[in-house]
Amino acid sequence: MKRITFSLVLMICCMFVHAQESVKVPYAPGENLRYSLYYGIMDGGEAVISLEKTKSGEYHSKATAKTVGMVRWFLDMNDVYESYFNPTTCKPSKAVRNIKENSYKYYDEVTYNHENHSVNSKKNGTVEVPVNTLDIISSLYQMRGSGLRNMKLNDTLTTTIYFADELYEFQVIYKGKDKVTTKLGTFKALKFQPVVEVGRVFKHEDDVRFWVSDDENLLPLRAEFDVLIGSIKCDLLEYSGVKYPMAIVDKK
Repeated sequence: MKRITFSLVLMICCMFVHAQESVKVPYAPGENLRYSLYYGIMDGGEAVISLEKTKSGEYHSKATAKTVGMVRWFLDMNDVYESYFNPTTCKPSKAVRNIKENSYKYYDEVTYNHENHSVNSKKNGTVEVPVNTLDIISSLYQMRGSGLRNMKLNDTLTTTIYFADELYEFQVIYKGKDKVTTKLGTFKALKFQPVVEVGRVFKHEDDVRFWVSDDENLLPLRAEFDVLIGSIKCDLLEYSGVKYPMAIVDKK
């Protein structure tokens, strides 16, 4: 099992833990989030995450990410991630990954069998996985329903995801309350630090940080990455269909 790498962290700072029944569900169908990605001071891309309810009663979340502006000169990216998951447990039944980056293309569908702890990938066949293995998108919603506001300083959360035909163990450390100022205004926030692998992309284990809103929505607000080639930041730019009032201190 490998630790999570940069390509996973970049997907809107997903933090993953097991849900607790006593915590309010902080999301609902109709929620839409849009993010901007910055390379240094340059606008580099945008991502959108939507949530809908299917006819079968499952939730369907779709995340799209693409580069914009001058960044497209060297990286023309149009990526799509989808997840179908149980609205109560957030356990996925199916995940889709459709990648287009310059001339590189990759498509895969993964189905999850939670009764026998296995996944079936069109690319890699059937693989045994640990209990409660998640996909990268359903994990975002699992995190938001897990009682993050009750954590104590330096508490660590760990989970396992199946991504690109590999298992990844992901750990995040709670670093306390904070405030985040974006183009939307200033928000009360909770700060987290993922444990990343030092080497190819990161120099230090604390080179990634992200924040979620300190309210009942627990929306991802910002992620920052210090990488070997510079700095990258991802900010919430627009939101709609959120279930609860946002913790905005100063609205722009």
